[in-house]
Amino acid sequence: MEKLNQLILFVSRWALFRGDLDRHLIRAAMVFTFFAFSIQKWNHYTIEMLVPMISHSPVVFWLLPAFGLRGAGYFLATTETIFGALIFLGYWSPRLGILGALGSIVTFIGTVTIIPFLPDAWAREAGGFPIMTLPLGFLMKDVLFLAASFYLLKQDLTRAAHEITRG
Repeated sequence: MEKLNQLILFVSRWALFRGDLDRHLIRAAMVFTFFAFSIQKWNHYTIEMLVPMISHSPVVFWLLPAFGLRGAGYFLATTETIFGALIFLGYWSPRLGILGALGSIVTFIGTVTIIPFLPDAWAREAGGFPIMTLPLGFLMKDVLFLAASFYLLKQDLTRAAHEITRG
């Protein structure tokens, strides 16, 4: 146990673990994710694949009747591009990062809340729970993205508060 403690203390002093690398990597991953997924939603094929998820969402179900298939895709693509851009700008402006993180939280609350309402989420042919179907597996990643969004919100709130108190 003593050797493990020494190793932990030694590694914890490395610059890699004392700086902001975690915040920068999470921010970069979120920016990449938003841009990669928003680009997909401009494509008719992709938005058709999302119809079962959108229609079972207690948060965004209204997009299809309000905007139609194409309009729902454009709405999602546009909002995701905006949130990704705000998170990216958060590298320099914590206030813009806060807006991006809040939009990201709303986005991922919207997708995570689909999970309990998704029909045939567990693969019966594979024995059911805990074996997921692809749509459920696709949505499960958003639990992690929701947590990452809260992390960025906390980091940007802390940075903005520090700017305010400095002057």
